[in-house]
Amino acid sequence: MKNILLKSFAFFSILTSLQSQTINVHLSHYAGKQYLYMFEKGSKKDTIVTGKLDTEGKTVLTIPAAKKGYTGISHFVLTEGGGMDFIVNNENFSVSCLEEQPNFENTKNTGSPENEFLNQKIKQQKAILDKAGFVQYGLNAYKTEDVLYPALQKENENLQQQFTALRNETAKSTLYAARFIEIYRFLMGIGSSFNQTEEEKAKELNLFVKEKLDMQALYNSGFWNETIEGWADLQQRIIKDDAVLLADTKQILSRIKSKEIYTAFTEKIVTVFTKAGKDDLITAISEYAAKSGKLEKPSKKLTSAINAPVVGAKAPVLETPSGKKTINKKTLLFFYESGCNNCENEIHQLLGNYQIVKNKGYEVISVAADMTKNTGDGHHHAFPWAAQLCDFKGFAGPNFQTYAIIGTPTFFTIDERGIITGKYARLIDTGILN
Repeated sequence: MKNILLKSFAFFSILTSLQSQTINVHLSHYAGKQYLYMFEKGSKKDTIVTGKLDTEGKTVLTIPAAKKGYTGISHFVLTEGGGMDFIVNNENFSVSCLEEQPNFENTKNTGSPENEFLNQKIKQQKAILDKAGFVQYGLNAYKTEDVLYPALQKENENLQQQFTALRNETAKSTLYAARFIEIYRFLMGIGSSFNQTEEEKAKELNLFVKEKLDMQALYNSGFWNETIEGWADLQQRIIKDDAVLLADTKQILSRIKSKEIYTAFTEKIVTVFTKAGKDDLITAISEYAAKSGKLEKPSKKLTSAINAPVVGAKAPVLETPSGKKTINKKTLLFFYESGCNNCENEIHQLLGNYQIVKNKGYEVISVAADMTKNTGDGHHHAFPWAAQLCDFKGFAGPNFQTYAIIGTPTFFTIDERGIITGKYARLIDTGILN
């Protein structure tokens, strides 16, 4: 009986070993150093393994069974600084570097088609683009009638063909590395042609994000925030049409199957819209996402945005030291945080134009997100209006929660019936100063 149990245990151990995903790491310059090994999940990092390199700078990373299905970028981080990044995609492989500063050039991957593809294609792309840059400089420096011009033109065409072939090869590949390269290319602002105008390139890159970008690949790339912020910035700088931005955002959301990623993208884009002061887009996207059935454990900020009071609705009551206050006359409700640059600008605008606001029949009520009486690094203001609310609970305070404030400054205009007539990021946009 004992022998049977021992044999069964040995068989189980061998089976488990075969099924475990392992990565052999060798960093010869960092023997005995502590490390963390992490996976990417949108805006967050998930620590998988912690440990210590042996006397030769080696360790074996074993991916837990619960994390085995992960495909994306991973980070091997030394607690004292440094480390390396590499792709994980159900491969058992080795990664090593004999230099003090690991990079694409000096890091060796053995047994990983993913990382080999990534390193190779990044190097090829860099070589082509470097040459294309020199050729373009030459084309700009020489006149069309100069002897060298035709040769430069021919080389430019040759490099364009190489670059197109490389793009096509990457597009056809099913490897995660190929998707990562496409994301990297977007972030670098690299279009399909060397001779594109900025507008042509912007339209192409926008089309990639809304129609082709693999959102699961992006979620695990380490470029989640940069890509979404970069895309929104591209829209606002070059396309400059909020109707297009809203439609394209909805199209991206419609392509996302995972509830986790759908929720994360919605939360991120609402944050981006908040910083840009695009309240109409926040409302529209929050309502769209809420009806999708795909939101999973949304954050307090997103829940607040979904439940935010809208223009045309009754203004919620305010919590004051003396009890609940119902707004039933013309009011300019101002949410701010001391020390915030944009808030300070709006405070000065409001102070400078207070008499105009008062003459227009508005009562000003300010609500501060300050956590202490001495917050804002010395930014103290003497306000001339009576209603100055601050419960020292910050954005978690009941008034910030009730009015769904996820970014400051924020102004609400409210009429004499207590109906919200507008929500703005700047005083000048309220129309009161006109």
